[in-house]
Amino acid sequence: YWSADNPKAIDDVTEEDGAVTKGLKSVAIDQVKVTAGSLLAPTDWMVVKAAEVEGYSVPADVLTYRAAVRTASNDIEAAITACTTHDAFVALYDTPVDAEGVPTGNAPINDWPEAI
Repeated sequence: YWSADNPKAIDDVTEEDGAVTKGLKSVAIDQVKVTAGSLLAPTDWMVVKAAEVEGYSVPADVLTYRAAVRTASNDIEAAITACTTHDAFVALYDTPVDAEGVPTGNAPINDWPEAI
């Protein structure tokens, strides 16, 4: 939000002069990409080593985790892209809870796999 009664646009806005102001969806997608990159970074060296060193292979649990991070990133980005209203966008930040108010999972915007 720019202010209480002036929500930021959900989609990018192109001004008459060609300047583009990123909307909420673009900003959120950018953050998802940063998060995915930071989750993958600690194991990047293994992938590089496997490409450069004959006989070395990335452990299966690392490959599984990396695939899960990429899948989560794609799913979160798709959920963001699908939003057409501010309410739908804000709902991505709601953590699901049971009848007693106990969280039952992650908010869709933050549904990343457990680190290995």
